[in-house]
Amino acid sequence: MLEEVAKRVMEFAQSYTREFLAMSKTVAKVYRFCWPIRVYIGWIFEDPKTAKEISKVFRVFFKVKNEWRMNGRELRAIFIDFEEWITFYSIRSHQLHPLNTIALRYLKNTNMEKASKQLARNLAEFFKEHGGEVEWGVEDG
Repeated sequence: MLEEVAKRVMEFAQSYTREFLAMSKTVAKVYRFCWPIRVYIGWIFEDPKTAKEISKVFRVFFKVKNEWRMNGRELRAIFIDFEEWITFYSIRSHQLHPLNTIALRYLKNTNMEKASKQLARNLAEFFKEHGGEVEWGVEDG
């Protein structure tokens, strides 16, 4: 039992190091807000090899959804469930990014109309304060 725990800790340390190095090659970090209430967080890569390596690392801890096309371009994207990610992120004692806080607020809502309005207000306020880009749209699936 203790050997298994030690093995998992070493896997985590190695994967965290690889993740940190490879994440510097990301094109963008993406949040997908869905209904019924669910949030996915993703990373977009131009280099398929880096995306494949990150996907392998993430699979140790999360259910990973890989995509190949983002905004009509052939880019590799990796998505994971935000609730799984934030639990993992919080365990590592990282300070929450404002977009993570917005996603957590969205997840607390049970009314679609209220959730959508609050999300729009929160995102507009965030991007007014910090700059950046928001793409509004609907995706099937």
